[in-house]
Amino acid sequence: MIHPMRPISLFNTLTRKIEPISPITPGEIKVYSCGPTVYNFAHIGNLRTFLFQDLMKRTFLAAGYQVRHCMNITDVEDKIIRDSQVDLPSEASNEARHTAMKALTDKYTAFFLEDLDAMRILRPTVMPKATGHIGQMQTLIQNLMDKGLAYAREGSVYYRIAGFPNYGCLAHLDREGMQSGTSVDVDEYEKDQAQDFVLWKAAKAGEPTWDSSWGPGRPGWHIECSAMGIEILGDRVDIHTGGVDLVFPHHENEIAQSEGALGHAWVSTWVHGEFLMVEGEKMSKSLGNFYTLRDLVEKGYDPVTFRYAIQSNHYRKLINFSFEGLKAADNSLKRIRAFRKRMEEDGAQSGGGTWKEAIDPLKRLEKAQTDFWMAMADDLNTPEALAAVFTLISDLNAQDDRIALTREERDAVLEFMDETDSIFAAWPREAASLDEEVESLMAARKAARDTKNWAESDRLRDQLKTMGIILEDRKDGSVGWRRG
Repeated sequence: MIHPMRPISLFNTLTRKIEPISPITPGEIKVYSCGPTVYNFAHIGNLRTFLFQDLMKRTFLAAGYQVRHCMNITDVEDKIIRDSQVDLPSEASNEARHTAMKALTDKYTAFFLEDLDAMRILRPTVMPKATGHIGQMQTLIQNLMDKGLAYAREGSVYYRIAGFPNYGCLAHLDREGMQSGTSVDVDEYEKDQAQDFVLWKAAKAGEPTWDSSWGPGRPGWHIECSAMGIEILGDRVDIHTGGVDLVFPHHENEIAQSEGALGHAWVSTWVHGEFLMVEGEKMSKSLGNFYTLRDLVEKGYDPVTFRYAIQSNHYRKLINFSFEGLKAADNSLKRIRAFRKRMEEDGAQSGGGTWKEAIDPLKRLEKAQTDFWMAMADDLNTPEALAAVFTLISDLNAQDDRIALTREERDAVLEFMDETDSIFAAWPREAASLDEEVESLMAARKAARDTKNWAESDRLRDQLKTMGIILEDRKDGSVGWRRG
């Protein structure tokens, strides 16, 4: 029994307060999320950010809102160029350089989408690629130049932070300490380097380029999200999300670019997820604590267990990932799923008789639902929301041991379990679970085919066949399935 349009409040990084979300368009939440930079596999710290975004999105959907979600794919920036051009000769053509870059980014985009599917993360409404919006970036840069907020120098274009009085508002920077008038070409830098940042980078030897009125070059990282966000979601956005590492410089620069061009506030609420520590330390390959989702699967862990382990912690709290924590998450899920299975059964094995501490199951359920939604509406307080679920499980298991719940009561509980699963995506009905697994494997096979990884495509087809699922490749390129 989902009640439409429940009010939801979130912590706004801009104001440092938990505030109710009031959509610009009634009933619809427009969300922009900074997506992956596709030059390697996403590590589990990256994935924590995408899991919190999915939790937020699913909460709004369950609360009765529509969500239009744009998440970009960063397929051109410093690290991508570094890794994609390393094997090319110095005399390689610009076309060859673009081809090499696309091969790398297509490969890791496919892997990223496989990770999303494995963790049951809902796909965004729109997933634009930066390389598909170079024209919009150039138009936005020219707009800033026309307003005196950007200037060209030796084929590059820089943003003039002195011309934007609000610069520093998100990261709460000290404007007095800013190095106004000096410029920086790199995409990532420390807070004490707050200075004019690059919008368009002049061509360098060994890099793919695009033509522009300032000469051949490529976009800076920060302009990409502003251009794609405005193009797809418009000049006013409800929520912009990302990890805390993006507050400065990336999101600060997005505000300067977008609001400098538009002349008004662009994003109402900025929402950031905290870092993930691993075994008490920052993740690092040199420490041997650097993991991808594939590493966890190879160790025998279910991606949905990882999903639950992350989401059972508050998204704004620094959390410590450990394999003991994964095992605890698995035990918690088993308890929830066992309770769900008990409620699906007819109660013939349950106790019968009287009990002096008997409760009204429907009233107890109503309290659990109220407590669950109070927690989720208060800045996605998942520990409190899950506490409401587990307390209900304890109380109703104790009741059912002595006085069997009726079919009506069991069905009401199952409706609540469906409602909570629509957010946590970890205890679905069994039939739904099978269908989700099939769809996830089909999505992985499609990604393999898109990247011409025929061996992986065949392996996934065979895996589905062993599950009794027969795939049907159609002439129009789509794929259907039936139970064999």
